Amino acid sequence: MKKILAFISIISIVGVLASCGKEEVTTEPKHKKCEQIEPCKTALQYATYTEQGADDKAYKMENKVDNHTSYDSLAKAKEYVASDYEQYQHQQIKDYGVLEYKLVSNKKYIYKFRYKDFRTAELKNFTVGVSKKGDKYLTNEYFSGASKQDVTVNGEVVNHKKYYSAGLTQQEKTELTPLPIEE
Repeated sequence: MKKILAFISIISIVGVLASCGKEEVTTEPKHKKCEQIEPCKTALQYATYTEQGADDKAYKMENKVDNHTSYDSLAKAKEYVASDYEQYQHQQIKDYGVLEYKLVSNKKYIYKFRYKDFRTAELKNFTVGVSKKGDKYLTNEYFSGASKQDVTVNGEVVNHKKYYSAGLTQQEKTELTPLPIEE
């Protein structure tokens, strides 16, 4: 009986060892998507509102604490809601590339998006700053784009990370990758 149990144990161990290495194991972390990172998700929502023409919704997300607003008041922002907003109000930015510049960890970021314009389908860039105030992320648009100075900390240009929307081909990623701000 002991010989049978020993034989079964040996067979089990050999079976386990034989199965090792059949599946590729990787220790690299899975790449996160913009939607999984709170400040990037906030920047993407702001870009979407701006693209829809919902200036009032975008204004509500802006950094009023540091006076980084596109309008003087919500009432003024409502005056500039796009005339064709209703046509685009349910459309989201689906295919995009984005560069993330982390200026102060968990506090201040700059995101540069590249996606197709809702109205013309032409590729466009959109740059937005995100700052944490209290427990909330607030935004500010860089109307003429950010400069090299904006992504420089202590005399050094901050490295950027790239994120893409899910399901893009390599060709689409190449097309939607924005040029780095520092260039």
